[in-house]
Amino acid sequence: MRATLNVLFLLCALAAIAAAQGAGDKRSASGVEVTNFGWKYDGYVPVEVVRSDKSGVVFSVKRGTGYVFKYTARATVRNTGAKAIKSIEWDYVFTDPDGGKELRRYRLQSKQQVEPGATAALVKEVAISPDENTHHITAGRQTVEITRVEFADGSVWRREEEKKP
Repeated sequence: MRATLNVLFLLCALAAIAAAQGAGDKRSASGVEVTNFGWKYDGYVPVEVVRSDKSGVVFSVKRGTGYVFKYTARATVRNTGAKAIKSIEWDYVFTDPDGGKELRRYRLQSKQQVEPGATAALVKEVAISPDENTHHITAGRQTVEITRVEFADGSVWRREEEKKP
């Protein structure tokens, strides 16, 4: 009985160590840890719109002003690695909270120096046309994924894409 308990305790300890090592490897692989993130509506902004029309031999171009919704994506990151960071590519992802299906992904890049051990706020504006469906913003679960990190020494880390069958 005592030998069985010792073996069980040893197996539990090994499983906990393996889980901790796996989590540490995954988190520190890029040298960047996301500590906080958010998505905020910031009103609307005017944009220049160019419309072209070709009928027969006549080609006309009309310029005008349109409006788009402006959102701000924010992520606070910590450089957990030993090298200074020059640029970070990150995805702001909205997923269905029930099924986990991806609803929308915004690919963003921040060229910002982040020294080892330092924390930085990444902020990017996202413009969305009034014609686009924005249901994912209110219904989706939000996450931030680091996809690429360029270091000051010129080396690059890329997230490996999941292999799909």
